[in-house]
Parts: sequence; structure tokens; C-alpha cells
Amino acid sequence: MKTVNEYFLKMANRISFVNLRKGANYRIKDYTIVDDIPLPIITDTLISEIKDGDIADELKVIHLIEGIIYILGIDYDFKYNQQYKDILCSFYENVEDYLLYRGLSFYDVEQYDDSAIFFRALININSNNISGLFNYGLALEQIANKFMGLNQEKKGNKFLAEATKQFERILDIDDQYPLAYYKLGYHYRYSGQYQKAKLMWERYISLDKDELRLQEVREQLDAISEQVDYEEGVNYLNRGDFAKALPKLSQLASKYKKSWNINYMTGLALKGLGEHEEAIEYFCEAINLGGDDADLYNELGISLFTIGNINEAIDIFSKGIELYKGDYKLFFNRGLSYLQLGNLKKAKEDIYTAYNLNPNDESILSIIENIENI
Repeated sequence: MKTVNEYFLKMANRISFVNLRKGANYRIKDYTIVDDIPLPIITDTLISEIKDGDIADELKVIHLIEGIIYILGIDYDFKYNQQYKDILCSFYENVEDYLLYRGLSFYDVEQYDDSAIFFRALININSNNISGLFNYGLALEQIANKFMGLNQEKKGNKFLAEATKQFERILDIDDQYPLAYYKLGYHYRYSGQYQKAKLMWERYISLDKDELRLQEVREQLDAISEQVDYEEGVNYLNRGDFAKALPKLSQLASKYKKSWNINYMTGLALKGLGEHEEAIEYFCEAINLGGDDADLYNELGISLFTIGNINEAIDIFSKGIELYKGDYKLFFNRGLSYLQLGNLKKAKEDIYTAYNLNPNDESILSIIENIENI
């Protein structure tokens, strides 16, 4: 939000302010502006008025109104926001419809900054205007695309994240608004949240009747089905529900045999179910495929240790230590393996090394206490 607000605040340099003479007032329809309220006007317009000599006669109301709209769209916290809102509501019978119309007009000619300013002004007046929120989200997407095209991906992602918030806000107001689900599906897919994308698009399908969009969304659901399965499998894995994780992951492992990560995750599910020998096959395959993760060696070593292959486990932990010298778990697990073999000297060396790498692990402290008692 900060990046987005700062982006629009910089546009305040497009605005100049004029003040009424002391004691004077200025009437706009039913609203009387007193001399202590500065009147905004777009600087280019002001310069043009001065050149034409019109400024000497009288400020044109429409130019002040335009300036007010820009201030409301640029700075949500401007000191005179409430007065400016009152002026607009007095000037336009349906101010929200007008702001929406102007914002859409700018959007149609690809003037996305101006478009966003008008939608922001609309939201400033009515934060629950769904059309304003939705179209502001669309304008933010276009500004994000601009930054992406300039290789400013980090900044572009900030604008996309803000667009996501606008679509999410719509559903807080009206959870039956189909286009918000439609757009959120794409946003969640882009951010790698495939389960959320699936939920959004399935909800969209139940609400809309536009056949072209419905077919498009069905195709998108088919395209992300495997990513959804993987994400669901990993989520089950993280929750310790290995029985539900295994079918999701093993099905992908059989299809993507060259993916070390999927092999690794499948091995974790099998290990969680106590199927250590089968898990070992997947862990070994993951390593053969170039798996780059210290935990891969830890998990393989633990499975070997569990089935009684202590020396093989020590070899695996040692290979892991060569690759990941700063991983305390590898030293700790190798130390436990040496302890199991009765090699107290090597066990102490490894376990104290693990302690030095991570002195806050209670498991290590517990083992050290046991070793000292031996």
C-alpha cells in the first residue's frame, strides 16, 4: 500500500493552489467556499488560463472541480478532503457515476494513471463502491504491467498485490460479485496459490453466465490441476496427514519422474507412514536427480537409521555434511548414529558441533546431558 500511495502522491506536483482574497467567498451551486480553503487547479490548466487572460476575470468552476477530483484521488489524507467531497457532491447530482464514467474514459484510451486517480477519488468518496473498487483494481494491473515491462518486477508486484486487495475487498462487501472471483483466480495463480485460485474459479463458475469467460476459466482449471494436487499434497504433508498426502504426490511422481522435488516430497509422505524402505528409494532418486537440499540427506539418513542400516546412514550424513557444512541437523543425526554404534568419541564431536551451530535446540541439549552422564 505504501509504494502505491507514494506513487500517486508524487503526482501532487501536477496541482497548484489558489486562495481567495481575505473575506471573499466563492459559491459552487449550493456550497459556499470561504477564504480559508485553498482551491486546487491542475497546473497546466492554470498556466493556460493565465496566458489566455481568463484568470483575471474569474476562475472557471470546472477547472476547480477537476483539481478537487485529482487531490481526492492523489492524497486520501489531504487536510481539506471532507470539504472537497462536499463541494463535489454539491456540484454533481450523481458524483459517483461521473467519476466512474471519467475513470473508464481514461482507461479506454490507456491513460491508466489518470484512470486510477478518478477511481481512487470515487473510492475516497464511497469506499464501498464496487464498480470503483473493481476498475481501480484493473487500472492497478495495467500500472503493474508497465513496471514489469521496465524490468521493475518488485515494484510491479506491489501494484499487483494492491489490485488483489481491491478484488478481495469487493467480496467483503458482496460475496456474489462474479468478476471479483474471476480476477482473483488469476491473481492467486500468478502468486503460486493454486488451491485458492481453484476455489475462486469454481465459485466464479457457479455465479456467472458469460459462456466465453466460463469456458476460459474451465480451461484454466484444467491447466492448474497438477499444481493444485501438488499444493494440496504439500499442505497435507505439513499438517502430518501423510495418508492424504501420499496419493496426491505419488501420482505426480509417477508422471514427473525427473523431478527431484516431487520424489523428495513423496519420500517424506512414505516415511511419515512408516514405509521407510520405499521412502529410501524416492530419497535416493531425488539425490540422483540433483536434489539440492540438506534435509534430503537428513531424511534419507534417518530412514536408513530406522531400518537398522546405521553405517549407511553415517555415510549419507557425511556426504550431506560435505555439501552443507553449516547444517547442524546433519552433525546431530550423525552423532546419534555414532552413539548407537557405541562410538562415544565421534558422537560427542558431532553433537557438540551441532550445539555450536545451534545452541538453542532442546533436543541437542538433552542428548548432551545424557552423554555427560555416560
